[in-house]
Amino acid sequence: MPKPKNTPEPSGWEKELELLESLRWWQKEFLDRVCQASQSQDERVLSVLRLEATYHLAEFYFQLRARDIAAPEDVGRLAELHNQYVVDIMKDPAKMERIGLNRERALEAMFTADTMPRLLQNWRERSGAIDQSNLARLLMVVMSTETCRKVVVACAEAGFLERARTPYGTMLVTSNGKLEELFGRLLQDLHCRIGGRA
Repeated sequence: MPKPKNTPEPSGWEKELELLESLRWWQKEFLDRVCQASQSQDERVLSVLRLEATYHLAEFYFQLRARDIAAPEDVGRLAELHNQYVVDIMKDPAKMERIGLNRERALEAMFTADTMPRLLQNWRERSGAIDQSNLARLLMVVMSTETCRKVVVACAEAGFLERARTPYGTMLVTSNGKLEELFGRLLQDLHCRIGGRA
């Protein structure tokens, strides 16, 4: 927001205002870079790429890379932590209401004796491959299953993800690394921007 003429800066908030400006720059820059890097310039695809959910998907894949979650046991541990997080959320009705989550959806987001083996098997057969429904489970706090599907489809059309239907009728999703690379580079730029003003 531009400062009105003849209005003095609020005393003591200069660094916080600079941080806010950098965060707004980050939000805009992420959207711009994702859309510029998209192989498809179809407005239908770009409109989905501009959703906040695309940011959350990019952050998810960046976290996988940055935390070196590569082996099947790593993703298994991630799923166990996810289940524990869901259990903790269900113990806090106020938090569930705050994030717009009901008990039924929370239970559906947990990895069970049926879904956990499929998660691990897919990852063993192709590192990084996650069934689309399992991806939606992992992202359930930040987006609905349908939003996850829409964002994954748009990111595939944009050239960031690969989708492949299995003989069992499920959809496997694998990142080619472009989305998390873009996210990481932008984080570096944000760090430099903030550090340069310190």
